Amino acid sequence: MKLFDMHCDTLYECYETGKHLRENGLAIDKAKAAGYTHYAQVFALFCGAREPGYPAATPGRRCLLDVPPEKRLDTMLRTAREEFAANADWLTPCCSAAGFDAAAAQGKAAAFLGIEGADLLCYEGAVEKARDAGVRIVTITWNYENDYGTPAKLDQRRGLKPAGKALVRQFNAYGMLPDVSHLSEAGFWDVAETSTKPFVASHSNSRAVCGHFRNLTDAQFDALVQAGGMAGINIYGDFVKEGGACTPDDVVRHIEHFCARGGEAHLALGADLDGCDVLPQGIDTVADLPLIAEALLRRNYKESTVNGIFYENMAAFLHRNL
Repeated sequence: MKLFDMHCDTLYECYETGKHLRENGLAIDKAKAAGYTHYAQVFALFCGAREPGYPAATPGRRCLLDVPPEKRLDTMLRTAREEFAANADWLTPCCSAAGFDAAAAQGKAAAFLGIEGADLLCYEGAVEKARDAGVRIVTITWNYENDYGTPAKLDQRRGLKPAGKALVRQFNAYGMLPDVSHLSEAGFWDVAETSTKPFVASHSNSRAVCGHFRNLTDAQFDALVQAGGMAGINIYGDFVKEGGACTPDDVVRHIEHFCARGGEAHLALGADLDGCDVLPQGIDTVADLPLIAEALLRRNYKESTVNGIFYENMAAFLHRNL
């Protein structure tokens, strides 16, 4: 089968641990992706974290936050360039539908770049640099407040700042996609009102199924669909089921709920691999994601629906928007 995943943090882990994309102890590398007839991945350039669960103080592990703020974007872009170049035999960087099609025709994985946390865009000219380097998806915030807005983790009532609204307009002008994952509810609605083009929630689930603050309400998902956007189903346990312990069947509950709201064509996977440490039973790496497809097929979902969620929906979205 084919896979187009909207979000992973593998490049950040490569930077901080010194591991490499070709072969590693992470969730994504050449061998783990080899089972797909075509594989496309949005690799997030993460803005960095110091909080429980992020082992910044581990001996032998670098920390992006030790780099001066104005140099962090360059640091992550350099990591992406080096890793993509070292894996050019099986992977090719893409920033458009045409590039995606060319990668597929060559039998190579399509590697897109995103940014998780617009904190990386903290200086004059950074957005242009990111755009020119191929970045096409940007979350406005991660879990920290920044110059652009407030995350859901801190306050759902505080939305985009003036700079955040200007950033969304800039993304629209530059052919970049605003990403509302992690953003507060008020910030989500500010993006929906400000953006004149489709936006995405690259790795967010249904709050009606699992009440975590990071998940989308039904009203948010409906608005995303109406705007022509995409939502990537996240498999991080805490976002899948209360308590965290979950199975692929629990992931399917989110897909079923969104499909019941008429959003089938607007769903993809945004697994958050290498960005989370609690995964559904049986899923350890990107090679295991077909377990979700199997769970859907057991419920008599059509193969066309499964293929849409795993690949075709994002491929069609790309052709409409990039």
